[in-house]
Order: sequence, then C-alpha cells, then structure tokens
Amino acid sequence: MTDSHDAQHAQPLRHLVVLANPAPQGFDHAIVDAYREVVESHHQHVLVRDLYAVDFDPVLRAVERPTEPGWLPAPDVAAELDHVRTCDIIVFVYPIWFGLPPAMLKGYVDRVLGAGYSFRDVHDAKGHPLVEGKPLLSFSTSGTSLPWLNEQGQVLSLKEIFDVYLMRGLGLSQAEHIRIDSVVPDMKPAYAAEQLERVRAAAEKTCANLAAGHYREQAQAALRRRQDHAGSA
Repeated sequence: MTDSHDAQHAQPLRHLVVLANPAPQGFDHAIVDAYREVVESHHQHVLVRDLYAVDFDPVLRAVERPTEPGWLPAPDVAAELDHVRTCDIIVFVYPIWFGLPPAMLKGYVDRVLGAGYSFRDVHDAKGHPLVEGKPLLSFSTSGTSLPWLNEQGQVLSLKEIFDVYLMRGLGLSQAEHIRIDSVVPDMKPAYAAEQLERVRAAAEKTCANLAAGHYREQAQAALRRRQDHAGSA
C-alpha cells in the first residue's frame, strides 16, 4: 500500500528558485540556468520566480501583518504561497548589496515566507507550516573578493542574520550557502565557467539528497530537538 507521503512524491521533486537581480544578463541568471539544467537532468521540476521580471511588490503594508485582526494574504502573496506550499526546496539566488540581500528579496521574505507568521512565532521557533522542514539553498554573488568580505565580517554576519535566523525562526531543515565572489563585468571566462561548475555540483548534491530523503531526516531530527526544548522550557 502507498502512504500519503509516497503518493506526494510520485510527482517530480520540486525546486522553487527565487531570483533577485534586476540585470537580465547578470551572472545570477547564468547561475539559475546552470542549476535548472542539472535539476531537469534528474527529472526533477524547477520553478523560477524572477522577482524583478514578475514585478513583485516587496513592500509589507500594515494590513498584511499577521497581528492584524482578520489577516488574509494579499492576492499576489497568495499566489506565491501556492508555489512555496508545493515545493520541496527553496533556492535563493541574489547579489550582495551593501552587505545584505537586495530589498526585493527581503520583501519576499517579509511578505511571503513570513505570511501569517508573527514575531512571537519566530521567537518560539514554532516552524512555519508552509516551509517547516524544507531546506534552503542560497547562491550569492559579490563584486568584491571573499578575503575582503571576511575581513569586513560580512560573511559571518550575513550567515547569522539571514541564513541561520531564517532556518531557526521558520523551522527549516538546513540553510546551505554557496558564495561566489569577484563577479565583475570583465570576469575571465575560465573563472566564470569554474563558478558555474560549483553551481552544478551543488545542484547534483541537492537533487541526490532530495531523492534519498536526507532532508526529511534532518527535518525530523530538528523537529524532535524543538519539541524537546519546548518540553524542558
């Protein structure tokens, strides 16, 4: 007999790729293309949400806050939530601007991943029902070098205030981050090709982990830890 989980995954595993770069010919788009190529070769599904191309509104308004009486998601957010609900992994692709992701991506987190989820839920690490247990994979690009970013404390800071914070606050199973530095207009073709190979390798690993159920195991272990913590509090 097939249980509900097996029935769910009779369909192709689904990757939701959220792209936040306004330059149509930017290297981030090449990252998305390389990632999609590998995923499709594994007969898994990729949905790319290019936030600038779809003219996503990143501004969270007062009526959208989950603490408001009678809260309901705005129509554009409800459409994005359908994509989040049906995906098996969330993938962010974005440039680092002034030490942080673009405001467009932060707005996506505020309005979509945070929809109906209050600061109290984050504090208590309840786990957002739509994303709890799902892995997050990020690819970020920077024009400056990784050694310079480390000197500024940027790498550790971004990891803590974005990757780890989202993982713990939303109940994600993991938050892996691939950083690609020295991305400039006159970037050498050999260097660009090398970085895209890193993207393909990460995609191969991700597809294998999804197919083998490794992320589910991580999610179950994380849930047990949260339950144990809640029980001892």
